[in-house]
Amino acid sequence: MPFTRIGDARAFLRRRGWLSGTPPRFADALLARCQMGSAERGAAVYRIGAPYDGLRGIVSGGFAFEIAPYERGPNLAHVFRPGFWFGEAESFDARPQIATIVATRDSTFLHLTLSELRALVAEEPETWRWIGQLGGQHLDLALGIIDDHMLRDSGERITALLLRLAGARKADTPHDPRPEIDVTQSDLAQLATVSRATVVDKLQALENDGLIARNYGCVTLLDPGAMRARLAHGSL
Repeated sequence: MPFTRIGDARAFLRRRGWLSGTPPRFADALLARCQMGSAERGAAVYRIGAPYDGLRGIVSGGFAFEIAPYERGPNLAHVFRPGFWFGEAESFDARPQIATIVATRDSTFLHLTLSELRALVAEEPETWRWIGQLGGQHLDLALGIIDDHMLRDSGERITALLLRLAGARKADTPHDPRPEIDVTQSDLAQLATVSRATVVDKLQALENDGLIARNYGCVTLLDPGAMRARLAHGSL
C-alpha cells in the first residue's frame, strides 16, 4: 500500500514491525523526528562503505539487501519488506555502511538521520536499549538463515527460503496473506546455492500444487501455511 502523507507512514510503522514492540513514548518520539523518503526501482539508498546516515523504516515497496563482507560481492542476502528497519548496526559506532540496499520496486520509507538519532539519544537515553532490541531481532533472522541453509534437501531449502523472504517463515502475516517476493529464479539459485535448473524444477512443483504463482521477476506465495506444514513434515 503506497503512502503519501507522513502521518499515515508514521501510523503504519507504529503498528508494524520493530516499533510495535517498543514503548509508545519511545516510538512516538522516534517517528516524530523522521523524514519521509522515496526510492525508484533500482535506486540504492545505502551503499557499502558510504558514511553512516541513520536508520530507515520501510513503509511501502521493498529493498534488496546486498553484502560483501569478504572478497566477493555485493551478493543478495535478503529482501526487506514494509515494516522492516535497517541501519542499527552502524549506529553504535557510526562506522561506514556495511551493506548496499536497493529498491526492488518504487518504495517509500521514513528516515531518522544521524543528527536526529543523536538528539533522540540525548532526550531518551533508553534509545540504545530499543536499538539493541532491533539488532537482536536481526540476529534472530541471521541465525534462521544459517539454520535453513543447512537443510540438506534442495526442495526444503528453497521452500524455507521463499517463506523467509516473504516474512512468513514462522507464521502467517494476516495483513499480507499472499505475499509477493521481488526475486528472480537466478536470485533464488544463488541464495539457495543450487542450480537455476533445480530452482525451476522445484518452483514448478510448488506451482503445480497451488502453493505459489510465478510472474516475471517475482513469486507470490498463495498458501504459506501449507508450505510451512510441508516443510515441518518433510513432505516436499
